[in-house]
Order: sequence, then structure tokens, then C-alpha cells
Amino acid sequence: MNEDAKGFALAADIGPTKMDVALVDEHGQAIGEIERHPVPFEGGVASLDRLLDLLEPYVERARQARDYLRGMGISICALVDRATGRVSIAPNLHWLDVPLGEAARARFNMPVYAATDTRMAALGEATWGAGRGVDNFAWVTVGAGLGGCLFLDGRLYGGDHGFAGAFGHNTVDELTGQPCGCGRRGCLETFASGLAISRIGQAAVDMGHKTLLRDMAGQGPVTAEMVFRAHREGDPVADQIVAQVERYLAIGLGGLVNTLDISLFIMGGGVMKAGPEFLARIESLTRQHLFSPEARRDLRLVPESLPNSALFGAAASVFQEADCARGVAHEKPRGGA
Repeated sequence: MNEDAKGFALAADIGPTKMDVALVDEHGQAIGEIERHPVPFEGGVASLDRLLDLLEPYVERARQARDYLRGMGISICALVDRATGRVSIAPNLHWLDVPLGEAARARFNMPVYAATDTRMAALGEATWGAGRGVDNFAWVTVGAGLGGCLFLDGRLYGGDHGFAGAFGHNTVDELTGQPCGCGRRGCLETFASGLAISRIGQAAVDMGHKTLLRDMAGQGPVTAEMVFRAHREGDPVADQIVAQVERYLAIGLGGLVNTLDISLFIMGGGVMKAGPEFLARIESLTRQHLFSPEARRDLRLVPESLPNSALFGAAASVFQEADCARGVAHEKPRGGA
């Protein structure tokens, strides 16, 4: 094996219902298409064996290529012990203490690096995306939930327990707020997330408000996508829902700026696909919550710059860890632990 060659990495991003897979080279370029598979469930629980079955053809294809496979990176919507790749809890997959990393290493006989999806997304953006060359930024995911990861002083920042960036679980209203998936009540993500948008939209329909959402949903549930579509068509109820989400997101982001003095937020997740106007309004509102003139001047909210930042971050983790093992130094920032 040529020690100077980079080869490529196999990357997987496991979400609540789908898994994206790609082979990625050391320049952050996908080799071929990013392919998507539904997450296989058995008895309501995601099947680890069947997930690995889906990855096996990619491993075999990679091993037949002229360049060599450096390892596998796995991004997952879960709390993960990065040292072992063991998933402590993945609520959407109904996993508790699942040996994802160990099982993949045993099956494929290669290095496997697993981490939570927000961490991988931040690493991807720091290595090949909008965060490259930036010392301080926050990755923010506004999807079904609300979460993030911090990149501070040129490094990923996990805090004492590795959970830094979970600002979606900052409490907004513990008395009258909605129950959160974390088991508490009134977390920020119950006010500003895809699930919050759909819940508030459904409540408006159920209460008999005059809204386009009723016809859009028909006999089915209201979705966040419907709320944004109704908003674009000038529906007053949808306008109010979107404005409330923008307000709460701005309050949350403003708190991070005032606490950490960061200027750049890279925004990903399904809700952020609502469009540039949505992002611009959140940026404008966030400025209203900032303490210093310098922070108001320098604040930037930019969209995710990679096709799937978590997927590419999983690939970046392979190159990073492999090079660290060989004692190869990287120019900052490369996204250390």
C-alpha cells in the first residue's frame, strides 16, 4: 500500500427513515452518485444487520477499485461514544446501547468512525465547506428537531460530555410549553422545528381556523412543507406560524452569539430548504437580540454548502483519523476532536 496515497472513504449518513451512502475522495468529491436507501425496520426497531447488508456492496465495490479504501465513516441521528462507535440512544431508530461501530468493524474488517450527525456536519463544513478557514462557527440543524455543533478556536468543541451545541433543548417555557422528545417540557425545539411547525399548523386546522392548510392536508396530517407552501401563497395562519418560528430561532441564535461571540452560522436541515428569504429574515431578527455593535455588524447566516454535510463529514472523519494515526499534521482548521 502506498502510504502517500489518500484513497477514498465510504461514508454513510443514517437518519430516522433514510440512509445516504457515498464514496468520497480526499478532496471532498463524491465518486459517483450519492445513493439513498430506506432504513430497514423490524418490529418497529431499525435493523443493524440489515443496515450493514446495505453497506456491504459498497465495501466490495470499493475494494475492487484501483485506489484503496481508507475506512468507513458513519453519521447517525443519535448519541454516540466516538471512541467505540457504540450508540447509547437513538430515539427515532428505537436503539438503546447498540454496538454500531463494533459491528461494522467486525463485518468489514476496516477502521470505522461513527459520531452524531451534527458533529459530522460541522466537520464536513469545516473541512470542505462554508466553514473552511474559519476559526469559530456553529452548525445548526433545523429539521424535525433543532440542534447544532460548535466549532471554536479551529476545533470541534464537544464540552465535558461531548454534547455541546444542543441548544434546541434550552428551556423556553417549562410551565405551559409542549412536551419535548427529550422528556422535558418547553424546549426551544418545541417552538422552532419541523415538528413544531406541523403541530401548530395541525392545531390551527383542528380549531377551525380559516386556512389553506385544511385543503392541503385533506384527510391527512398537516406538514411543515404545507405550512411554508401556504405561507408563500399568502395564508394569514401560515404567515403567523412562520413568523413565530423565525422569532424563536432568532432568540436562540442570538443567545449563542451573546454567549460565545461567534459570527457565522451554517444552517442545514429540511426546514432551511424553505428558501433564502426565510434565512434572511432569521438573520435580520437575530441582529435585534445581539448585545454588541460588532456582533450585529459581523453576523452571517449561510445555508449548508455541501450536498449532505453530515455525509461528507463522515468521510472527512476517516481521512482525519487515518492521518492522525500516521502522525500527519493538517493546516488549521481540519476539525480535531
